[in-house]
Amino acid sequence: MNRLNCVFMDRAFELAKKGLYTTMPNPRVGCVIVKDGKIVGEGYHRWTGQDHAEVIAIKSAGEKARDSSMYISLEPCSFRGKTGPCTKEILRSGIKEVIVASKDPNPRVAGKGLAELKKAGVSVSMRKDFTQSFELNPGFFKRMRTGLPWVRVKIAKSLDGYISLKSGESKWITGTEAREDGHRWRARSCCILTGSQTICKDNPLLTVRLGDESSRNPIKVIVDPNLICNTDSNVFAEGKTILVTLNAKDSIKFDKINSMKDKNIDVIQLPCVGPGVTRFSLKLLLTKLAKQECNEVQVEAGPGLVTSLFKEKLIDEFLIYQSPKILGKGLSFIDKANERELLKRKSEWSFIGPSMIGDDLRVVLRNNKYDNPSFK
Repeated sequence: MNRLNCVFMDRAFELAKKGLYTTMPNPRVGCVIVKDGKIVGEGYHRWTGQDHAEVIAIKSAGEKARDSSMYISLEPCSFRGKTGPCTKEILRSGIKEVIVASKDPNPRVAGKGLAELKKAGVSVSMRKDFTQSFELNPGFFKRMRTGLPWVRVKIAKSLDGYISLKSGESKWITGTEAREDGHRWRARSCCILTGSQTICKDNPLLTVRLGDESSRNPIKVIVDPNLICNTDSNVFAEGKTILVTLNAKDSIKFDKINSMKDKNIDVIQLPCVGPGVTRFSLKLLLTKLAKQECNEVQVEAGPGLVTSLFKEKLIDEFLIYQSPKILGKGLSFIDKANERELLKRKSEWSFIGPSMIGDDLRVVLRNNKYDNPSFK
């Protein structure tokens, strides 16, 4: 792809990013239509159920779309869902060339969109750089390929590695800018996953508070195997909340679950992982969330839930805010166990994207399995 073509594709990605907080469960997609070296139409997908990026760009270009080139950040869909197939609109518009950054991982598309266009005589090509497409839609790619959502654990910690004092007090380890940045990551997520201990100790709202972006709050999911959460907690006051607990086996638990349902709290009951064990499979929970079209899960929880996710190898990345503060003593974000064994093992994680956010350092720690070409 020559330099000018790269500029047009980069513009498509700029447009796609405008849907970062609103497209879920659909992928974020941008589109640019070019004729005689100039952009004549562009668009991005904003809300599920509304026009896709390609259709908006075609409408923007009007008659100029005929005999033009289209640059798309993801392969156009070729099936009817909540909207019609984009491939049909592309063929109807008379576009002669389509360049995409990546195939759509959705099995209902997965190359079929490009094949349909090619069969109809449209010149099609695909950019070899998979990275931008994946970085914009990690949850969509993972859900379509594995049946699980992308799990991101958000951590705010002191310079000496603690997320709170021994008492559990953690306000405020990081500064205002870092907390606002955390809300942006929260806003792009389909759901926020936390534990019952966090609800009982901190009584959080778990809403997005960022002005215009606050109009879209992720679903809140609470892991509460023993039903200890109070229904008067702040988390239940606003937006959709799902409480996940073990299967009810006594009248007291049945009654409490029914009272939650009466208050419009969704309850998911899961079986124990084994006899005499008072916990359920977190992988099973994540599978159920994926079936509800959840792409990205942001975990905001204490060491108990984070450790369980870590042990079950369900974490895809850590979003870490490193404060310059020193606490001296406190709680770590993962319960320490088998330190000697972990030290000997080859690292499964790599740092990406360090940034200063106010006075705090933000780093992303990602599982190395996504460097494997087979995933791409």
